[in-house]
Amino acid sequence: MSPFLTSLLPHLRGNAAERYRQVYSRAGLTVLLSWALDLIGRRDLIPLWLSASLSVQLLEFIAVRPFARGQFPTRYLSAHIVLMLAAMVAMAVVHAGGVLIFWQSGQPPLMALALMVLVGGILNNVASGVDSRPLFYLGAIPYGISLLAMPVLAWSQAREQLSILALAVGFFILAVHTIWGRMHADRRALIAARVEADRRRIETEEALSDRTAMAAIVSHELRTPLSAILAGAHLIRAGTAPAQTRATAELIVDAGQLMTGLLTDMLDQAKIEARAMSLEERDFDLLGAVRDAGRFWSANARAKGLVLVEPPKDQEAVWVRGDPFRLRQILNNLLSNAMKFTDEGAIALRVAVAPLGEDRMTVEIEVQDNGPGIAEDAMNRLFTPYAQASQETARTYGGTGLGLTVSRQLARLMGGELDARPGTPRGAVFRLRLEMPRGEAQDAVRASQPSAAAPNLTALNILAVDDHEVNRRTLALVLEPLGVSLTTAPDGLEALKALEAKAFDVVLMDVNMPGLDGREATRRLRAGKGLNHDTPVIGFSAGVADHEVEACHEAGMTDWIAKPLDVRALYAALGRAQSRAANRAETQVEA
Repeated sequence: MSPFLTSLLPHLRGNAAERYRQVYSRAGLTVLLSWALDLIGRRDLIPLWLSASLSVQLLEFIAVRPFARGQFPTRYLSAHIVLMLAAMVAMAVVHAGGVLIFWQSGQPPLMALALMVLVGGILNNVASGVDSRPLFYLGAIPYGISLLAMPVLAWSQAREQLSILALAVGFFILAVHTIWGRMHADRRALIAARVEADRRRIETEEALSDRTAMAAIVSHELRTPLSAILAGAHLIRAGTAPAQTRATAELIVDAGQLMTGLLTDMLDQAKIEARAMSLEERDFDLLGAVRDAGRFWSANARAKGLVLVEPPKDQEAVWVRGDPFRLRQILNNLLSNAMKFTDEGAIALRVAVAPLGEDRMTVEIEVQDNGPGIAEDAMNRLFTPYAQASQETARTYGGTGLGLTVSRQLARLMGGELDARPGTPRGAVFRLRLEMPRGEAQDAVRASQPSAAAPNLTALNILAVDDHEVNRRTLALVLEPLGVSLTTAPDGLEALKALEAKAFDVVLMDVNMPGLDGREATRRLRAGKGLNHDTPVIGFSAGVADHEVEACHEAGMTDWIAKPLDVRALYAALGRAQSRAANRAETQVEA
């Protein structure tokens, strides 16, 4: 089908329906014009007129009927469209040409009839062709030509009056075209608004469906670690055997880390959707970051009887500039999936780097598993939030399907792409492609994880402020066995009263509390000149966005840790607070 006919397809139904509704009025017009022919004594033309008018009306009726009913022909569609256009033009030519006979009769009533027929024909085409410029022109031009011909045909009779008529016809045609143009623009705007409204409705329905699916999936995925935590805690409370205590504790820790990973993926997805995700830019060793990710998962691979094939260790460092944390997050998600789906064999982690100009390079990192593979029809669902490749996959392996979604969106934020393809002979291959600026070589200083060993906190006076009793009890459970003198407060106002009455070495301050929150309480503490004016304040909160952490420091907090509580991070923060307190004491002695 030609592009011209294809462009008419969306408008044919409306045009045909309008013409279908005009059948009776056109039949009445045929009878009226036959009567007029009789009045001017041209009965000899009546049979010719009836045959011509009824023939083109029958042709148009047959041509537009399928389109008017919305039943587009499945065969020879182009021929049907051409037939409809030909019938439309034939209808206009026959009626626009026929009324010129009445114009030349010289009788004012019949001349007025001719004018009204032509004007009506043009206006009918304004209504039927409002959606399409070609359809409007094809139907209206014959009537416009006849209107312009009227002054010419009667020019010899009364030139002055006909000059006025000619100008009036010109202005009328211009006015009709302008009106049609405005109606056409309004119609297009209305259709566009309807399309946009439908699109937003569909997006809203899909979003609601996604949120419903998310609630069901997250509820299911949270129940597994919660069951482990509750069962483990029950065993400890019941006095489990010492040999089982460590295994029970490890079960609770693993379940807590599983829940933390789920919450992290959900928060990252929310930040990406809100366009609030920020990326770090610093120089780092690309191969070092990849090897770190592989080293983290090597123990899991050995425990499962798998082989993790990593990049050769003799490769030189490749320094790039970007966000190493987000890169490791993507690799961790890919390796986690590979471990989940591979029951035997090997998992391959491959890196390829190529120069791209003088100051950039292309990076390709592939993770290939030895799992059951991914069906072609499931590839499109891989990177959809809260979706799995299949129901069987969801039942067998669990998960929210968020990891791959977050990973792809992070890759795109970094200017790259993450895709997947079936592996050979089995499994799947996930490929991360990035273009990264070259980086400057840095001193090889490896960040260490906070130590799990408890610091010496004996006789340390700590004020813990949290509106939730469970959190206060958790802090007491962790700190009191270390010999800490712990005082708790349920909100910011109670905390300020306690800080006025007694000197503390450290304050653990929840950020989000009803009433006076942690940031405002810290501001008031710093603004006063009381006993704890410069006491270290460690904020802790579930809000982990950069701007939220920065707001804590701006309020006067000296340190910050994230919820859920990581005991190692708490020990490290308390150790830093002790160091600050010791340095402050030495400074005061010297002074």
